[in-house]
Amino acid sequence: MLFGALIVLGCAFASAAVTLRMGAEEHGALAVQTDLQAGHVLTAADLRVVKGSMDADLVPPGKAKSIVGRHTKVPLLAGTLLTANAVGAPAFPPPGLAVIGVAVKPGQYPPDLAPGDRVSVTPIPEVGAATKTKPVVGVVTKVDRPEQPQNPAVVTVLLPQPDAQAVSIPAAQGLVSLMQISPEMP
Repeated sequence: MLFGALIVLGCAFASAAVTLRMGAEEHGALAVQTDLQAGHVLTAADLRVVKGSMDADLVPPGKAKSIVGRHTKVPLLAGTLLTANAVGAPAFPPPGLAVIGVAVKPGQYPPDLAPGDRVSVTPIPEVGAATKTKPVVGVVTKVDRPEQPQNPAVVTVLLPQPDAQAVSIPAAQGLVSLMQISPEMP
C-alpha cells in the first residue's frame, strides 16, 4: 500500500513538472534586444524571451526559429514585444512619407532628442540670403550621436514626401536646425 502511494505521488509530481514546463513555454513572448530598422534581417541574437501572459498577437518563444531570417516591416525599439505583423516585407516608410538623414552639429538640435519626438526641420539661410524653404514638421526615428563632439550627429526624420524633398539638400549639408515641438502642435 505504501508502495502504491509513492507511485501515485511520483506520478503527480511528474505531471505537475511537465505541466509547469509546458506552461512556461506558452506564457511569454519574444522581444527585440536592440533598436532595429525596417528591413533588418532578424537573427537569434536580436531576440530575447520575456516571461508573462501571452497575447494572441505576440510571437511565442517556441516560434523563434520560424522568424529568424525574416525582415522587420517597421522600425522596432529595444524591448518591443514582437508581433507577427511586425515581420514580413518592409512597410516603412508608409506611402506618402519619406525618411531623411539630417546632419546636425551641437546647437542645431536639442541634446536629449530621441526617437518618437516631433521636430520642426528649419533650413538655415546663408548669410545675406533669404530662405526659400519653409520649416517642415516630422518625427524622429533614430539619433546617431558622434563619438567625437566636433562631428555632426545624424538624426533620421520621417516626413511627408514633398516636405522631405524640399529640405533634403540643406539637411544633407548640415544647413538645418531641429527644434523639438509638442506632440499636440498641428
